[in-house]
Amino acid sequence: MSITPAVLVRDLVFAYDRDEAVLRGATFTVQVGSFTALIGPNGAGKSTLLRVLLGLLRPGSGVVQVFGGPPGDRSRPIGYVPQRVRLPAGFPLSVAEVVLMGRYGKLGLMHSPKDADRVHVAEALVRVGMDGKANRRFGELSGGQQQRVLIARALVGEPLLLLLDEPTAGLDPAVRARFYALVCDLQNSHGLTVLCASHDLEALSEHADRLVLLDGDVRTEGPPSVVLESSALARCYEFPAPHDHT
Repeated sequence: MSITPAVLVRDLVFAYDRDEAVLRGATFTVQVGSFTALIGPNGAGKSTLLRVLLGLLRPGSGVVQVFGGPPGDRSRPIGYVPQRVRLPAGFPLSVAEVVLMGRYGKLGLMHSPKDADRVHVAEALVRVGMDGKANRRFGELSGGQQQRVLIARALVGEPLLLLLDEPTAGLDPAVRARFYALVCDLQNSHGLTVLCASHDLEALSEHADRLVLLDGDVRTEGPPSVVLESSALARCYEFPAPHDHT
């Protein structure tokens, strides 16, 4: 019996207005419960593809399904963690208020948060190790702490799929390592499916089950050990030839 994948993308084509297509026949799947990383050079279409999965962009052609249904279907909730959010230190919302935003999709229009929603917020902050910062202003946190809060915001929506879009951009190596370790822990404890778009090849090679190399279309995919040694990776990133220092 076949199992419906968490994400199915087949022959996906997308272009902004009359520009040249950003995605040109991309095809791949993400299996339920996996940690799949979407890699590729700048302009490869990684962020665009995530926005298609969120239902924010409509493809020009092709098939896109999330758990067997169309993107944007609220019965199949998706958690989303964007690139690092840069806010001034005086940004008025507290950590708890930022996380509570993740419950709005379940509350519906014109409904105020209830005690149960605040319990979800408190539990999510415990999961990401930020429970002691609930009343701090979000803008006063470090970059790594802000990303943990944004994961908590994604978790309170009780997602089946977690999308990460360059989540560690601008963070130092130690913070990046802790971030991906946290994501893996949450994936295992919550049975989440994770799709992460990132340039962190080294970190992803340690944590992801599968890499998908995107550059307009899918150039290669497979276990990290295979993709990172592929000639397709070297061509897409235009790595220079080895240099002799002698």
